[in-house]
Amino acid sequence: MGMRPGATSSGVLLDQGRRPHLTWRILLAWLGFFGCVLVIGTTVPAATDWLPPVISHTAAGSGVAASALGLVFLLRRHVDRRPWSGIGLALDRTAIPHLLFGITLAAIVATIAAATTVQLGLADWDWSSAATTRMAGHGLAATIVVIATSTLLVQGFPEELVFRGYMFRNLGATLPLWATVVISSLIFGSMHVFSTSGATTVGEHVLYAVASTGFGLVLAICRTVKGTLWLGLGFHGGYDAFIGRFVTVHQGAFIPVWLIVLGVLIAGAALTIAVRQWRAPLAWRAVPGDA
Repeated sequence: MGMRPGATSSGVLLDQGRRPHLTWRILLAWLGFFGCVLVIGTTVPAATDWLPPVISHTAAGSGVAASALGLVFLLRRHVDRRPWSGIGLALDRTAIPHLLFGITLAAIVATIAAATTVQLGLADWDWSSAATTRMAGHGLAATIVVIATSTLLVQGFPEELVFRGYMFRNLGATLPLWATVVISSLIFGSMHVFSTSGATTVGEHVLYAVASTGFGLVLAICRTVKGTLWLGLGFHGGYDAFIGRFVTVHQGAFIPVWLIVLGVLIAGAALTIAVRQWRAPLAWRAVPGDA
């Protein structure tokens, strides 16, 4: 069988389109993301430690977000050689409503999870220790700014751009939609094995990574049902801002609390899929492609 015009034989590094294989593209994005977080997240605070903490934190968050944007732009332009529109970050009239709706949904999910843990005697209604420490040192207004900066600029925007923007689109170029959703969620969850989550044992670290996979599943569903990053970006920022913020977890309750959070996340993902399938069924076995 002859080759298509313009195609070349694939190798260990390059595919038939003379691009790095999917595995290498995902690995480049993964390593690049960690590079942005580690390099910018450490150098900017060190360079701005003479400024008020709120300004220093905002500068660091802006730097991480900008570096992630530059990373994905370079990968999309020079590695993928595909249009930027595939990332799903278009600024149109639906962007802000989707963003706000995502934050609202996250607040509802976090409230349900918190109320369940309190009703089961695993936690008490109270500001988390981290938030209390910040308020004691900087005041309520500064604490809100720091939390918003952390959840949107340091976590929400860069992670959505890399994982549900770049990786999701690359996976969807060759894999069915269901596999794209599952694999992107697993990649996202695996990253959180290294997170400072309060876990102290191997089992707790593994459970937190599994719960983060459930979180990634919800975010991948947001990307799937809307086709853009804005709903997921709002949910991501809202979830990080609200989850565990208004409760104090009892000693030794880490595992049952995160099992509850995981259950709420999976239920939310299932409900979202059910509503979308009822309104406009998705072709889960089809390959989304990379237009």
